[in-house]
Amino acid sequence: MVRFNQDFMTLFIIAKSGGNMKRALFISVLMLFLLVPTNVEAQGAPIGIEIDCDQSTININVHPEQNQPVSVSCTVKNTGSFAQDISLESDVEGNDFSLTLSDDSFEQVAAGEEMPFSAVFAASPRIAVTTEDFTITGRVTSWGMEPVMVPWGQMNSTGQIAGTVNSLPYSRMDLEVSNPSARNIEVGEEAAIQFTIFNDGNRIDNLEVQIVNLQELEDAGFKFVSDPFFRATVNPGSSSDQGDIILQAPDEASSEISVQVDLRAFSSLDLDAEPSEVSIRVNVAASSGGGGSIGLDDIGSMSEDSVAIIAMGVGGLIAVIFLLVIISRLTKKAGKQKIAAKEAKRVAKAERKANKSGRKARKKAGISEEQIAEEFDDDLDFDDLDDLDDDFDFEDL
Repeated sequence: MVRFNQDFMTLFIIAKSGGNMKRALFISVLMLFLLVPTNVEAQGAPIGIEIDCDQSTININVHPEQNQPVSVSCTVKNTGSFAQDISLESDVEGNDFSLTLSDDSFEQVAAGEEMPFSAVFAASPRIAVTTEDFTITGRVTSWGMEPVMVPWGQMNSTGQIAGTVNSLPYSRMDLEVSNPSARNIEVGEEAAIQFTIFNDGNRIDNLEVQIVNLQELEDAGFKFVSDPFFRATVNPGSSSDQGDIILQAPDEASSEISVQVDLRAFSSLDLDAEPSEVSIRVNVAASSGGGGSIGLDDIGSMSEDSVAIIAMGVGGLIAVIFLLVIISRLTKKAGKQKIAAKEAKRVAKAERKANKSGRKARKKAGISEEQIAEEFDDDLDFDDLDDLDDDFDFEDL
């Protein structure tokens, strides 16, 4: 009753100050509604508003690549008996979130009418996981056909909705290998891959590194000296301790082995988060000192330049062998011809001695010189010596 008297006197003074007694009387009649018992529904009150939104708990994704404002549909309803002018205000705690309303006022909202508006929530990307409170407040600024101003908070003239806005956790990581260049090792040697994981998310995360093509490397003969995985709990904005994955090359390799080691970092807290991947090339030289022959498979795996070099070497060796054979055969032939020439000279010399002895004997026997000369000229033909030159042809060399 005290509250009624206060509201009545306030409205009466406002109306009287305007110099319109009829208006004051009208307002006085309206104030009789305040005498209605408090258990009567608010619809029977002369003024009043009600605010409602689809959501009172707002979740915002603050991932730097996925951050988007969240729009919520709301309404403000005139629960009074007369048309009302309504204003809207919003507030959110903290500096990481913002709240914007699509409309901040409505005029002459009829009794029982609802007016829609949107509340748009936004958050800064990369912020930590946090929760803040928000409120949306509506106020009746005036009511009636001839608008009557309503003091703040008087006569059920305000309505409000409250809730919370949250930044969602997200996982994001960056796998950094200290030396991403290729590793060139010998058979049986070890190759160490060193790395760190940077937590680019907004929470403490459980991060892991695994070798994606583990089975492929084992099939190629590689062994792991260390574990083929790495795990670390990392604070947001920080890097893990250095991780190491060490693999050992096969003990033997008939030809060069070249493989790619594929590393993947991911979050065990959020398997849907995009992983970070890095690949390292490892080259293993072929075994040396094998002394074995080259098979067809080895030739097939050689490059064209290697095959050409081998072919040139083999061709040169064959040419040398062929030349040695020719020289040997020519040498043998020349030797035989030289022996034949010496034998011919020896025979000729023997014949000359024999002829000389014969000439002396014939002289003693009284045979004339003319007859002796004719006889020896018939026996010795110097054209026979020319045949030796025909047996040895220097063009054969």
